[in-house]
Amino acid sequence: MQRRAVAVYVALFVLIGVASYTLMVTAEQPQVTVDNPDFQLSSGEEFTVGGQTYTAATIEEGDDGTVTGTVEWTVTGVENTDEWAEGDTVTVDEREWTVVSASSSTVTVEEVIDRTAILESDPAADNTTYSGDDGEFVLVDDERVPAEEYFEPSIATVTFSQGESIPYDGQQVTIDSIENGSVGLSWTTDESNSQQLEAGGTLTLADNSTYTAYFIGSNTLELTSDDEAYAAAVAEQEAFSQRVTGLRWVTFTAGFISMLLIAFAFLPSRY
Repeated sequence: MQRRAVAVYVALFVLIGVASYTLMVTAEQPQVTVDNPDFQLSSGEEFTVGGQTYTAATIEEGDDGTVTGTVEWTVTGVENTDEWAEGDTVTVDEREWTVVSASSSTVTVEEVIDRTAILESDPAADNTTYSGDDGEFVLVDDERVPAEEYFEPSIATVTFSQGESIPYDGQQVTIDSIENGSVGLSWTTDESNSQQLEAGGTLTLADNSTYTAYFIGSNTLELTSDDEAYAAAVAEQEAFSQRVTGLRWVTFTAGFISMLLIAFAFLPSRY
């Protein structure tokens, strides 16, 4: 192959490679954006849907460059219920009690006592209970005392009535019903919720509407209910990535062919 011709071809492929490389490095990847998003939020900003207030609590970029956001909200007046049955152990006023009876619109509970602590505090008693033919007993000054009789003075008993409000398990609850050995309770609480969102994640709000999340830069969260517009924006970004990949291959191929032509040009002639 004549070296002059090789030089022309090499120059052509170098020009193609440079042009494709220039296009590749100067092209700007389009951001996923939707015209007229439903919500455009900065960190700490609030918005309201269906009477429920939401907060874009955080919007931050991770070490891998992925931007995420967290939306938080509190639902007030959430109805909760529970049920007691005879024999259950329950926590009332930060103490444990056993439900011993539930009838005639009243429920009676006995405090769960620390038997070990009571025995250890009594210098006349052994620090354990024993079992015999007549049941469990305690040795007090080497005399047998039935366990029920020994511990009974330490057991507190309380009776509650239907409709009464009591501090149960960290909440102020109402005794709604007492019947057939069962006790129905109800109370309302405020329920805190949060959801972390990545680009393309969805968030369903109080009015059952669903929004797709995406980010503008590293500090703005946008929510849109226009699924078609979001899908079109994502498709445009994917098409850009495919074009950049094509340009990368053109640059590589042009450089490779140029090197091959130069190598062939310097092969010794057989004639």
